[in-house]
Amino acid sequence: MTSKAQTRREALLLLLKNAGEPLTGGNLAQQLGVSRQIIVQDIALLRETGASIVGTSQGYVLEKSSRENLELTEEEDKANSDAAECSDDKKPFERTFKVHHDPAQTRDELETIISAGGRVVNVSISHRAYGFLSAPLAIETEEDISRFINDIESGKSAPLSTATSGYHYHLITADDEEAFETIGRALANKGYLAPLLPHEMPK
Repeated sequence: MTSKAQTRREALLLLLKNAGEPLTGGNLAQQLGVSRQIIVQDIALLRETGASIVGTSQGYVLEKSSRENLELTEEEDKANSDAAECSDDKKPFERTFKVHHDPAQTRDELETIISAGGRVVNVSISHRAYGFLSAPLAIETEEDISRFINDIESGKSAPLSTATSGYHYHLITADDEEAFETIGRALANKGYLAPLLPHEMPK
């Protein structure tokens, strides 16, 4: 049986899919009859399940890949599922980790993830005023880490996480589930792993 919250999240996805422009959290909240904070939480949960929702300065947008997924018919969906079962060994595993650290520890945090067998896809934050913001990273090697750190320092910029007092999320891919256990332990041992709040828990 579909819950009220799940129905609302499906409606949220459709609003983003059909929108011709970015939709703000306030706009979505008004259309769905809930608070803006609920929208932020729903978007965070939808992203956890694979929806490519990107936060911009103008509002939220649904990336093309997610739009196409929403338009699949049941037959196409089944065909894709069957194909996926045949190529599971080629599909990377994904997991989102919530972390917390100072800007000076950014390099060490990324090196910890890479050394444990992970690849950092993006960084995202959940901001009270701006909502859920995300930026691609594509960090897989030490060279990638150096490039990212140099880009930050040469541009005299600060990591996205400084807007949320060091709290942020990383979508990480790995070759198997065991790697995530290794990554989680490594981050926890260094004090980088942050606990999930009640509204961030998977349902």
